[in-house]
Amino acid sequence: MALHILQIDKTRFVCGLFWQSLSRPRELNKEAKELGRKIGSDLMVVRRDQSTAQAGYAQSSESAGRTLHSLGAAVSKTVALEGAYYDGLLQPVHNWLAALALPDGQWAYFAVRDANFLPNGDFAGSKEEVLDRLYGDYALGGWNVVIGDESLAGQGFHNFNARRIESLLPQRKDGGLRVHRWWRLRQIAPQRVQLWRLAAGVALCVGVGGGVLGWQHWQAQRRAAELALQAQREAEQATVQKPWATQPMPAATVQACANRLEHLTPGGWQLDEYVCQGGQFSYAWSRSAATVATLREEVPQAVIDAGGEKAQWSGALAVAVQAQGEELLVERQVVEPLLAQMQGLGLQLRLNKRSVPPASPQGGAPAWQAYGFQLDAKGVAPQQLAAVLQRPGVRVEKISYRGMAWLLEGVIYAK
Repeated sequence: MALHILQIDKTRFVCGLFWQSLSRPRELNKEAKELGRKIGSDLMVVRRDQSTAQAGYAQSSESAGRTLHSLGAAVSKTVALEGAYYDGLLQPVHNWLAALALPDGQWAYFAVRDANFLPNGDFAGSKEEVLDRLYGDYALGGWNVVIGDESLAGQGFHNFNARRIESLLPQRKDGGLRVHRWWRLRQIAPQRVQLWRLAAGVALCVGVGGGVLGWQHWQAQRRAAELALQAQREAEQATVQKPWATQPMPAATVQACANRLEHLTPGGWQLDEYVCQGGQFSYAWSRSAATVATLREEVPQAVIDAGGEKAQWSGALAVAVQAQGEELLVERQVVEPLLAQMQGLGLQLRLNKRSVPPASPQGGAPAWQAYGFQLDAKGVAPQQLAAVLQRPGVRVEKISYRGMAWLLEGVIYAK
């Protein structure tokens, strides 16, 4: 992917980095450098967003240098901190696309899935080239929002957020750009031992067969390293990217949700729905016989519609207990006991089989199974149900409270 260098304010930025995920939280820089050497890059930047870490790579042979800053890293940090509007709320976004006009007449394109740049999801080119990429990726589905120049507002993208590139970069009080040092590309120093060995191998090949053979030998070594790296990354992703390992256990999720249910009839307004999902809680009320003023007294942050009849409020849901990557049980060990216990409580656990990704990009058999579930509490306290659900591979994804009734929705992961 060709690099594109531009200047915003007094800072020089670069688009077109090659992004790769990192999996060793305590050794991010070391892992990033090792990975960079294996793929033949000598410049890198490391970003951390929403419990994920990635390294973006470039080569000085493509006019990159340590004076450049990653535009993708800067923009993604702003999106991670500010979130975006979708489904009527300002909330965190993990899957987003962006197409933004640049000051030099070109356009920048970013594609982020599960808070990670796609390997080629950092690109700059003409407006036509960027829109071609945008339409192609958008058709795949699964995006929370599309962030883009206001000229794209009529293109039919759902949850479209109109933004200019300047609004996605932090500003100082005087209006200038606030630059962070971690955006800047860093040099990946070569490993002396490896260089000595490589030089010796090339010298030997030159001695017996000339410079051409030495060059071919070096290219073969590099290609072998790339293939080994690809296999290693695939194995690591199959191990690390377990969805249940990043989601809190049921008891912690339910307790955190129940703790934020405080405004059932604020100022005399009627609660329509209370929902906990995706690390957020949200309220929806109807006015009934009350007034806007009485609601404001109890919930100053409420967002009231133009007619003054409906109101909403949402915020972050703090879950005290962290997720854990426990070993999964086989299907019969987890699904059937849950069905039996819920039936004993007079409840129905509705299940549906979910599709899961294959164990490898080549289409190997899935490493686990997933069953979505819905559970109508029917008067049983949600904390009691959470205690029953508290077992390996079970996660609660959404909790709803309507008309004094609780509905729990989630997923059961099993071998």
